Amino acid sequence: MVLRRCTVCGRQFTKTEHFKRHERSHTRERPYPCTICDKAFSRSDVLFRHMKCHAQKNDKPAPPSQSQSRRNTISEGVASQPPTQDDFNVNSPSAIANGPSGIPLMQILSPSNYLPQSNHDSPKLTRHQSLDVPQSFINPATTQNNPLDLSLPGTSWTMPSPMTTMNTKTSISPHVQKPSPSQNSGEISTFDTTMTSPPNPGQTPRPDMAPNLSVQFADNHIEWLPQSDSSSNFHDPFQMWLFPSLGDLDQSPDFMQTYGLGDIPQFTDTKEVANGRPFDPVDRTKNIAKVPRERFSRVQRCWNPRPGRVHRIMSVLWREVATSPMDNLFSESPVADDFRTTTNWGLDTECRVRLRDTFRTPAPSRYHSPKLAPTDQTLSQPAEGEFPPAEILDIALGLFFRRFHPTVPFIHIATFSVRNTPSSMVFAICLIGLSILGTTGATRFVSRMFPSFLLRVCSDLSAAAGSSATPTQQMTLFATGLLTLNLSVITGDKDCFNQSQMLYVSLLAMVQQNGLFAAGDGQSLDALLSEMSESEDRWKAWSRIESAKRLILGLLQCDSWYSNLISRAPIVRSESVCLVAACDEALFQAKSATQWQSLLRSGKSQSAPTFKIEDLHKHDMEPISKLGYLGRSSLLALLQIQVLEAYQRLMPPDQLTIGSYIPWHVYSGDARARTLVPAILAATSTAGPLAKVDDTNCVVLWHSLCVMCLSDFRMFELAAGRHGAVPATGALENISQWCQTQAARRACVHAAQTFKLMSERRVSDNVAIHSVTALFASALVLGLYLFMVNPGSGRQGTAPVELLESEPDWAELGDIGFKDETLDPTSNERNLTTNREDEHFSLVYQFVKYGGTVSLAGVAHSGGYEGARRVLLDFANLMDGISGRRLRTFTQVLHIMSDDLMNVDPAL
Repeated sequence: MVLRRCTVCGRQFTKTEHFKRHERSHTRERPYPCTICDKAFSRSDVLFRHMKCHAQKNDKPAPPSQSQSRRNTISEGVASQPPTQDDFNVNSPSAIANGPSGIPLMQILSPSNYLPQSNHDSPKLTRHQSLDVPQSFINPATTQNNPLDLSLPGTSWTMPSPMTTMNTKTSISPHVQKPSPSQNSGEISTFDTTMTSPPNPGQTPRPDMAPNLSVQFADNHIEWLPQSDSSSNFHDPFQMWLFPSLGDLDQSPDFMQTYGLGDIPQFTDTKEVANGRPFDPVDRTKNIAKVPRERFSRVQRCWNPRPGRVHRIMSVLWREVATSPMDNLFSESPVADDFRTTTNWGLDTECRVRLRDTFRTPAPSRYHSPKLAPTDQTLSQPAEGEFPPAEILDIALGLFFRRFHPTVPFIHIATFSVRNTPSSMVFAICLIGLSILGTTGATRFVSRMFPSFLLRVCSDLSAAAGSSATPTQQMTLFATGLLTLNLSVITGDKDCFNQSQMLYVSLLAMVQQNGLFAAGDGQSLDALLSEMSESEDRWKAWSRIESAKRLILGLLQCDSWYSNLISRAPIVRSESVCLVAACDEALFQAKSATQWQSLLRSGKSQSAPTFKIEDLHKHDMEPISKLGYLGRSSLLALLQIQVLEAYQRLMPPDQLTIGSYIPWHVYSGDARARTLVPAILAATSTAGPLAKVDDTNCVVLWHSLCVMCLSDFRMFELAAGRHGAVPATGALENISQWCQTQAARRACVHAAQTFKLMSERRVSDNVAIHSVTALFASALVLGLYLFMVNPGSGRQGTAPVELLESEPDWAELGDIGFKDETLDPTSNERNLTTNREDEHFSLVYQFVKYGGTVSLAGVAHSGGYEGARRVLLDFANLMDGISGRRLRTFTQVLHIMSDDLMNVDPAL
């Protein structure tokens, strides 16, 4: 009685068939056996690690087996012994002991010179033959005429590359290839070792020779590689640079065959289809079933998951916002008990702890930017005792809603709750309030927290771009980004502003990509609101929609003033913008549903019209008059975006280019930009000084647009010294030529009116960012005009023209200064004698057309350094009073230009 012992579990069997059946069960359980030892593994990655251990332990190659020696002698042209049946039968005990007869793993992993050169004394360790590949043969009797010692009986044969051999093995094979066991999906079957033809003792399987041929080919034809010796191994440093990365090994053909991925699925024979045999659906199902499920999992790991939402949110925004279960658009949880009283905003100790725990640690690492990373972590993160107390944070919230929010009013205060608002948005509100507070501790805290907070906001936007966030969640992220951009300006730190440019680009790009500036793609708001009954739910749904509309308008205005500050082309495509105007401010400030419904019954409308830039270009003024102050400001901001886009597209790209360019001169020759000046003049009666708009910021923006078209602001920045002394000298020479034009004199009128509006504003009026930039531009235009103008220019003997205390007749001025005129200095002298009939016009009109002496608040300025210095100092003092720390760099520049160094940073 013969006892057979299992090499895996140790069981003994007396019958051979029982032993073979038992061994096959182990093969099904563990389909990846080791070719060196007797262990088998159920996973390929575990087999990898195991085989690497063998490679590290064995410095010398293992002695070749009998079948390996036979193949080596055949490759060397020596007659070999006939192969036994056990060499082809994996069910035999010897085959099971040696593992499956696939290609050894270390021969795949090792480079070409890993094994020593084969000779008669030390045979080379070669691969085992594969059982499921076609058999090609080599005739040892005719090897002397072939350079590679290879030939086929009865035909001439050229040895292709191993890759080509593997890809075309089904067409070369003279036998029918049996399906690979690894093609069976979902299970591992036993190997079928039945051979279709009897083995020939003088023939060696061709795949066994391909690795040897590749080694010989590499050694003979790759001359740039150093010659390998028999002592080199896989751990040689030079081989580390030539060996493919382990992450790419699973893409090689040999490795794919080990996994069962290199086998070509068997489809229905085309000859049978051509003979009229229909394609059986069962065959298709079988072919699909042959694909291993592991292959789909590996392909899935190659891709990032697609976001669940692939459409723009504008198409569903209004309905999603109206049906939200939250009271406020920016709430992240249902309404909870709010401890808000009449004296504070409900930011208690619990809310402070939540903010402290969230933002005292660095931002998540999923968004990396070296520019945003704080230089010193110890300075960027406040200590436990430096986080403001709850009372200070509550005061900051009050300053935000009183001093900042009226300029960007998109939060519905009646339903706002600190406890239900996301931490990022609440913290942004607190940082803005602390910046307005302006104390030493508040300023230091904002400076330390801003880099890490900016990094966190950018990280949240980056995560939302690749996820399936709901429209309301995305609107909250957009609101937080808008507040953060405003914070970068309010801090007055130029480093904070420079660090925020990436946030500006990504935020506006995401907003435009989601279609928020295309109101025509959304649903009808009138139809949506008509479906709601008059109740508290209707009031809250309307307030959420109104918050979304106002947030979109705030984002559009942000693009206008931010692109102006960085002197770059805007991101928003103005020609495709269509927006919904905001409703009456009294409706949005209603504190309850009862008060809101009472305003509706008194005549207030819960809907507002849409508008686009074509309304200005077509001079359709009736819809513009119904937009309200926020809608008119947004329409002018949209026009400013067009002016900035035309400037960046048509003006010289070099910032140091010096020339007396007048922008509207350049715009008049362009088909797209020639309508800008008529649109600005048409807005005089709807959003300008003739509209009698009770909003200083809106009228200042209109004056700013006029100054932008009448003067090249880049030239004034050069003259002020932005790029040093050398460009400043040439820029001042060009300004002296510009001063002799009607465009220059009309620009001075608009600059003086800007100063007047900002100095006479009410204390309760809040200052927008574009108003601060307009005031700075007006200071440079008026101050440098007085500095470079010729004192003898204009009519002699005429009284000075008052530009501050007088109200210009804008209908009388019309388009003077925007019309074609020559830059010839003698033109004004000719006009002095030929146009006496214009004397019945106002003094401002005569100044714009002919020139003269300027008077500001009763003080005449004939030109020169003293007049320019006084004007620049007046503008600087005015900006100190209205802007605080906001855009502090502008105030510093004006103080330096006026030689007033008392309010200048010592570091400058």
